[in-house]
Amino acid sequence: MKLRILYFGELREQFGLASEAFDVSTQGMNAAALIDELAKRPGPWREALTSGDPLRIAINQEMASLETVLTENCEVAFFRPVTGG
Repeated sequence: MKLRILYFGELREQFGLASEAFDVSTQGMNAAALIDELAKRPGPWREALTSGDPLRIAINQEMASLETVLTENCEVAFFRPVTGG
């Protein structure tokens, strides 16, 4: 299953990339399982994705939960919540 993943803000800076194409072999994977897969990467991935800091997810430009099931060719965006001041 092919996905397009977008990273915004702090995550973009930590990972050194804004987007990527990602292939997973599991059909019906949810967002939490995708995060687990990405957290297996070396470098800043594990810390950034499992630190406990709030993480927001949008799938096809709509806010989603960790339980949301991913579909072929969907766009998944990861970002931290933004606060104003």
